Amino acid sequence: MAGRKQFDERNAVKEATDLFWERGYEAASLTDLEAATGLNKSSLYNAYGSKEGLYLKCLEYYFECYGGALLVELESGNFNTSITGFFDTLIARLEDKSLPRGCLMTRTAMEMGGKPGRLASDTLDKLRRAFQRRCEEAVESGELEAGTDCEAKAAGLLATSLGLTVMNQGFGDTNMLREAVRGMVV
Repeated sequence: MAGRKQFDERNAVKEATDLFWERGYEAASLTDLEAATGLNKSSLYNAYGSKEGLYLKCLEYYFECYGGALLVELESGNFNTSITGFFDTLIARLEDKSLPRGCLMTRTAMEMGGKPGRLASDTLDKLRRAFQRRCEEAVESGELEAGTDCEAKAAGLLATSLGLTVMNQGFGDTNMLREAVRGMVV
């Protein structure tokens, strides 16, 4: 189109995601975003409407790239295998030195209190519901005792996954994370 600048949107969102992941929403300035994406201020605003709009796009990208694999793990094997697979996959991602430490969704929930657009809290609730559904299936199949409080177990598993990402952010020691998972009662 004449007069319209073309750019690789996926790459721009990836670069902005990495910046937000490393620094957080508030600390990532517009100048930083321009440098990271290679786009100027007007291009960013034309494409995403606002810094918040870009951030929401980055959260979607992040979940697409990193969250989906975690949910797939919950669908495989028996309950203990699926939960262990979930945490093994999470820790493997946290060990990836090419990525910032921690979790962008956890960082967002801590920094923004569930804002902007509730995407982080909605995504975290999606994970909690997936844990609960997996627990309920395990109760139905007899893997877990009848009467197991699946809502409480799901909240505990979500808290553990968020806690692991916070521990990774603070300590950067994935051996400690493995010990935490090993010590967790599934």
